[in-house]
Amino acid sequence: MGMGGVQRTLKFAKYLLQHDWQPIVLTINPKKYFAIDEYLLHEALDSGIIIERTGKKKFDTGQIVTRVPKERFRRIKSKIGQFFFIPDTKISWKKKALRKIDKLWKKYDGFDLVFATAPPYTDFLIGQEVKKRYKIPLVIDYRDAWVDSKVLNFYPTPFHKNRNMKLERKVIKDANIVITTNRRVKELIITRYGNIAYNDIKIFPHGYDSEDFENASTKKLPLTNKMRVTYSGSFYTRDPKFYFRAIKTFFTRHPELRDKVEFCFLGLFTKEHLNIAKNLNILDTLNLPGYINHFECVKYILASDVLFLLISRGENEDAAMPGKVGEYIGSRKNIIACIPEGVTKKLLENYKAIKFVPDENPEKIADTVYEYYRLFEQNSMPAANEEMVEMYDRKILTADLAKEFNYLLDVE
Repeated sequence: MGMGGVQRTLKFAKYLLQHDWQPIVLTINPKKYFAIDEYLLHEALDSGIIIERTGKKKFDTGQIVTRVPKERFRRIKSKIGQFFFIPDTKISWKKKALRKIDKLWKKYDGFDLVFATAPPYTDFLIGQEVKKRYKIPLVIDYRDAWVDSKVLNFYPTPFHKNRNMKLERKVIKDANIVITTNRRVKELIITRYGNIAYNDIKIFPHGYDSEDFENASTKKLPLTNKMRVTYSGSFYTRDPKFYFRAIKTFFTRHPELRDKVEFCFLGLFTKEHLNIAKNLNILDTLNLPGYINHFECVKYILASDVLFLLISRGENEDAAMPGKVGEYIGSRKNIIACIPEGVTKKLLENYKAIKFVPDENPEKIADTVYEYYRLFEQNSMPAANEEMVEMYDRKILTADLAKEFNYLLDVE
């Protein structure tokens, strides 16, 4: 269940197996959701990851997928949920998870370490309780900031924010190691709480699985004779309207390229987005494969010429680092990055094969697409910085994570 955010945890678990660690993943029996990737589920099982679930019923993946909620409805539902549930709507799972862990402790004769990844932040509270109950090290993994993520988290009253701050402070205090995806989140944690040593927060950025790209490159790719500009992922917490207007502007300025350039969207494309594209008269210029499994997504990325990256403006936007950044780097494709100043921009400045658009300006984006088209036509697209690309291979990142785990066992 889920979208790009699941890959970080899956790939860590997959490659930890190569470093003498046996991951046992605790999760739920999936319920209704609008995205499911059976390819990734089979990858986890085939890799040797053990998956344990709360709930007694077996599930049929064909019965899980449901319609994508309207963005307005999703936001309202999220705000209501955050009013009634602290830290999030998954808090009701905590008791079930802990009961299951007690059984698993006996079944597997204990564990050496507990690794909790968030959001949902309830996972941190579960990991914290497991550490206290069984006296084992706790590693917490921030895929996104907690209290300091104004885009993901809504605090309707001072009580809600203070309660979350209290919970976060205690979890950080109890954690043996805190992992974040970037330096800015690390700085936010230290500035807000100061109850953790600087070196106890480790940075493990988002990466890519080189095996995915190697395997996909041996298969038949969905190639086109057009220049393909691809956006991969959902628009969760992001407003793509300015990008649609940029596409409209591009073809208004260059109508002769309507049959020579296509804009591809990999992932959930809602009715709202479809209506915007229709109203702008750009629907015929879009390639919409829809939500496809991760392997097919990688094939499309390899069959693209330019990738589009978007980070919405908002509070603490400088700390935002979408999971797709690692995959975009691993693709070695050229990138148009419409992102604010911050950690992602600083990271990508070393990538080389990239053009930045500083604000959500349709005209500037259209100009940048045209610049790439001229390079595409001349067969002179810039090459990615290979030295940088290799740094974000998940095999290398997981080897470093395994070292941290081993160190914890040595000192405990």
